Amino acid sequence: MTLSSRIRGISRGVVVVTIVALGATLLRTAQLKTIPPSKLIPAMGSRTSTSTELAARGRILDRRGRILATSVVGYRLFADPATIWKRGNDKIREGLKSDPQASFPSDPFADAAASLSTVLGKSAADIEGILRLRADDRYVVIDGDLSELELDGVKGLDIEGIGIESKLVREYPQGSVAAPVIGKVGFEQKGLSGAELSFNSKLLAKNGKLTFLRDVQRNVLHIDDGNFIPADDGSDVRLSIDVVLQDIAERRLAEAVREYNAGGGRLVAFDPQTGDVLAMVDILRSRAGWKEITTDPSRKIDPALGRNRCLTDPFEPGSTFKPFVWETATEIGIFSPKSIVPTPSAGPYRTSFGRAIRDVKYYGPVPWRTVLVKSLNSGMAIAGERMSFEDMQHKVVERFGFGRLTNLGVPGETTGIVTTPAAWSKYTQTSVAMGHEIGVTPVQMVRAFSSFCNGGWMPQPRIALPIGPDGRVLPTVQTPVIPANIALETRSAMEGVLTEGTGRKAQSALYRMFGKSGTAQLPKPAGQGKGYFEDRYVANFIAGAPFENPRIVVLCVIDDPDKNKGHFGGSIAGPVVRDVIDESLQYLGVKPDQIASRRAEILSSGQDLPVDAKDRVAAALIFTDVAGNEDLAAESSPDAPGASQIAVVAQSLPAHPKSRSTSATHAATGSSKSNGTKKTGSKASGVNPSSKAKSN
Repeated sequence: MTLSSRIRGISRGVVVVTIVALGATLLRTAQLKTIPPSKLIPAMGSRTSTSTELAARGRILDRRGRILATSVVGYRLFADPATIWKRGNDKIREGLKSDPQASFPSDPFADAAASLSTVLGKSAADIEGILRLRADDRYVVIDGDLSELELDGVKGLDIEGIGIESKLVREYPQGSVAAPVIGKVGFEQKGLSGAELSFNSKLLAKNGKLTFLRDVQRNVLHIDDGNFIPADDGSDVRLSIDVVLQDIAERRLAEAVREYNAGGGRLVAFDPQTGDVLAMVDILRSRAGWKEITTDPSRKIDPALGRNRCLTDPFEPGSTFKPFVWETATEIGIFSPKSIVPTPSAGPYRTSFGRAIRDVKYYGPVPWRTVLVKSLNSGMAIAGERMSFEDMQHKVVERFGFGRLTNLGVPGETTGIVTTPAAWSKYTQTSVAMGHEIGVTPVQMVRAFSSFCNGGWMPQPRIALPIGPDGRVLPTVQTPVIPANIALETRSAMEGVLTEGTGRKAQSALYRMFGKSGTAQLPKPAGQGKGYFEDRYVANFIAGAPFENPRIVVLCVIDDPDKNKGHFGGSIAGPVVRDVIDESLQYLGVKPDQIASRRAEILSSGQDLPVDAKDRVAAALIFTDVAGNEDLAAESSPDAPGASQIAVVAQSLPAHPKSRSTSATHAATGSSKSNGTKKTGSKASGVNPSSKAKSN
């Protein structure tokens, strides 16, 4: 064999061996890529990446669609300390190689911190401390919420190991208005309080994601079908709150709480026809030199985190509870409005078991109507003694919804405080008749009071408006509780409270209000003994208007006012209720119904009226005349139809012996002037259900 033939043989062998080796290498590589040994899997790392698509949490709107809470895109600044250290040192070494005499920073952390501090306005030492403390971490948040200016500044920095990521930020465009009602979200956009918590499951969004195969440079190589899940935004929630009415209520209550140096105050504005909570306010304050009875540590962190005392904290109503007892005693025939009640002429009334019942003033025997108008404890105690325990427990307390949840949907609601039947005594019977030995929440009170406004029907309260598939608000459920004619009798007596009784300081020059004042001693909290404080009170006032077709009920509670400045419900809470009713009904476009002679008397009486009362009254009267004397209140509903549509909706609603639905646009709420019965008909009123509906 010649030398050349041997060389060719060796060459062929080398080629064959090379081809086999390369083939084996390729096969082994393919095997490692597709079916790697279990020991190598941890070292390989992930070959896929996931990109997140942010989904927006649902908005919270007021009843007219104004935005109360919404989510916007924000930015977070994070650092990878290990990368900052490595890349920083690499730059130093490269710089020294090119220019050994040059001066370079010797500490990448200090250099990065100094650059960031100029943009973020934070201490360089603090930023450096965070980087050093978490030097081994790969993700450290430096600033959780960058402003637009800071965002632009960070983008202009040349720092490897610094990153910016988008996130959702919850914003509240109305500021602090209705903050406890709206609530607050946490870091992960989950509800912590208020409506944000109550309706979290509806508001909650689901982020989308895209999973893809990538190379070592993180470039996209392949996307499989089905590896993209689109973002799913949360649903909007429309509250029954009207932000304008809420602002009116907050402003007026805050003024009264400051004026009377009170420990706090609560106010609920309620639509008696639909059960919609139109405004709900809860104020707590600390006073120098006072040992406060009610505290709420959570609201010190953030007002939106505090409990909503309009549903969580029961109070003893005192005389504002008397209309419910008066109605029941009238209904079951113990007294008629003109019956003479043997109240004492001088000195306290003595019950059958020897309890002394005192009145502020003794009138002697008076008509049953006067007992409510003048708020006579003796007359209420006499009625209580003539009622059975079952009548008081079931026809007064239970029937009007006291002692049970309103199911408004707000976290932490309580049932109030009611003595159990086993512990009920003659003393309890006469106490409850005067509004004592019972605890109620403000929302329970406005719900129950609505039965006097609504022909005897009591609506289910709601804080959120249910929206149907057609975008319209769904009807609310109402339950008949008292006869319509007795509801009207009670309403008439309560109008007398304002014209002749304890509510004279709360009279409106615009609207015929009806209501009741109450003043109760403040019970001592646990650890401070039993019974009541002798000089600390809860003052409250509840009223509705206009008289013939009530559109709003307002309850104001002034917690623990300074006795030296005033403490009677009619004097300090009554004017608040009047002002809120006046402003609210004017905003809603409801025509004033106050009798002209009484209006003139009120304006000239010198009673506690706003300084611009006369101007307001004149403007309101001019407005309603220009508007054609129309009641524009229906326009307050989110989707108010025309009058003809309202009538059709009302007539189409089915009658039911235990419950009834009414349109959210206040359909068929008119009362008969002769007997107070509902135009839509009900078993409580005995009117033919086919009667035509009265539109507003």
